[in-house]
Amino acid sequence: MVKLERFDKLRRAIDRVDEAIVRLLDLRRELVKLIGEIKREMGKEIIDVAREREVLQRAGEYKEIFKKIIEYSREVQRNEC
Repeated sequence: MVKLERFDKLRRAIDRVDEAIVRLLDLRRELVKLIGEIKREMGKEIIDVAREREVLQRAGEYKEIFKKIIEYSREVQRNEC
């Protein structure tokens, strides 16, 4: 029974972390939109290879996840800015 209680507690903790991640992704999306608007005003391209490389280097073992985040960010800038 103790293991089941611990299991449930850990699952609830993961749920709270997931909620925080979603809130941070929402914030990132809003920032990406603002940057996209500025890029458009400045006549800059959406894709910034050097910046993306920098982000991926910082991502460490989460590199594959950040590749998806970058891909999503590009789509936001293409379609919403």
